[in-house]
Amino acid sequence: MTAEKPPKIIEFDQASVRIGRVNILRDITFYTREREILGVIGASGSGKTTCLRVMTAQLKPHRGVARIAGYDVKRDAAAIHYATGYVPQHEDESLYFPFSALENAHFFGRMYAITGREIQRRASEILDILGFDEDLMHKPVKFLSGGERKRVSICVGLIHQPPLLLLDEPTTGLDAHLRHELLNYLKQLNYHFGTSMVLISHDLEVVEYCSRVVLLEKGTISLQGHPDELIRSLTGKGEAIEVTFDRLTEETIQQVSDIPFVETTIRSGRGSLKVFVDEPHAQLPNLLKALRERNQLPTELSVVEASFYDFFRTKSWSEQEEPDEVIA
Repeated sequence: MTAEKPPKIIEFDQASVRIGRVNILRDITFYTREREILGVIGASGSGKTTCLRVMTAQLKPHRGVARIAGYDVKRDAAAIHYATGYVPQHEDESLYFPFSALENAHFFGRMYAITGREIQRRASEILDILGFDEDLMHKPVKFLSGGERKRVSICVGLIHQPPLLLLDEPTTGLDAHLRHELLNYLKQLNYHFGTSMVLISHDLEVVEYCSRVVLLEKGTISLQGHPDELIRSLTGKGEAIEVTFDRLTEETIQQVSDIPFVETTIRSGRGSLKVFVDEPHAQLPNLLKALRERNQLPTELSVVEASFYDFFRTKSWSEQEEPDEVIA
């Protein structure tokens, strides 16, 4: 018997948002379920911030429906406030820098009528998962690093135990290793508390930590689904042949691309290409033979796993129109 799927905690159904005379979001439909991590990905101007403002009930769709934790954003803004935690992009919007992590948790926890003892228990548990020792919990935020401040902001967002945590550009301003460290902490919190999360980001790195992804382009959804399912939709079903040359030229790339059974090629390094073909393991000797016939001698060939970044680069994106101006 098939296990029953968890309820949807976010659901947009043909939701459109207009600001002034311009449509910012146009008929977007997507969902995420309880305990999932949703990535809402897009470049500047794609509609990510507007989408986030709908999730926090700051904006209401002029057409269609948006439900957060079972509440309609048009009618239940107060309930959504309690059902969500929010982590802004910049910590100076959410923290008092002279206060310690624990003092910040107490200040904001009191706004939800939580007792001091319960705040202390919750904050200590959350901060422990976030890698804080006792000394760090009591250090003023102004003396913490950028990554540590971000983790305090996450603690504040979770202090009232919301079923849903919304994070605006959580990896912005962090070095590569700190970005992955932070995303791993979020996975641990998701596992430990069962908190659903939304990561609003322009950074494709966050996708590998997500259960589901929505890609926004100019106010519409270009794609959505489970990252692994999207990757497996590529030619090769999630695998590719990586080919390395001593010197990779545009002529070489063109010759590889012209091989009849090659579907797509993308650069994967200074001298390397990822080549997408059906049944990569079976086609490996055929690719080597075809390269030799064209006087293109690789130094290495191997079958590798494709990534969501590969999917993003190989997909043929349709050109979207600029946001519609509303004609009254």
